[in-house]
Amino acid sequence: MNEAPPPYTQSLLLYAYQDSARALIATLHKRGHARIRPKHGAVFANLDKRGTRASVLAERAGMGRAAMGELIDDLERMGYVRRALDPADRRAKLIVATESALTVTRIVHEFNRDMEASYRRKLGNGPYESLRASLLAIAPRGRRQPRID
Repeated sequence: MNEAPPPYTQSLLLYAYQDSARALIATLHKRGHARIRPKHGAVFANLDKRGTRASVLAERAGMGRAAMGELIDDLERMGYVRRALDPADRRAKLIVATESALTVTRIVHEFNRDMEASYRRKLGNGPYESLRASLLAIAPRGRRQPRID
């Protein structure tokens, strides 16, 4: 009897991400943000405190401008972002977080802190630190994480 080969590392990373993403969305829904979907993370995760041009959001998220525009329109209709004039170029618009988006961001950070603590408890300090060091070694370099909180 042949055993199935173990899953690839990237599959394990995907499974872990999918599990945490489902838990995050469930948390957001329970906390009053029932219309937020995983796809909206492409905007929230890439938005700067003072606002960000849609083209920059699309580039950071690794997606097309049209698809990013649809997400922005969706979040604007729901009251999570607004468009504002870019003071550096009056012809351009910035996508700016509303207070509702800031609330979502605080919930996400709280969730992520809890997940980090959960990983540390499950693995123990040494393996947890080793996991983080390993992921930092293979993650793309130079990737900054915008913060709007």
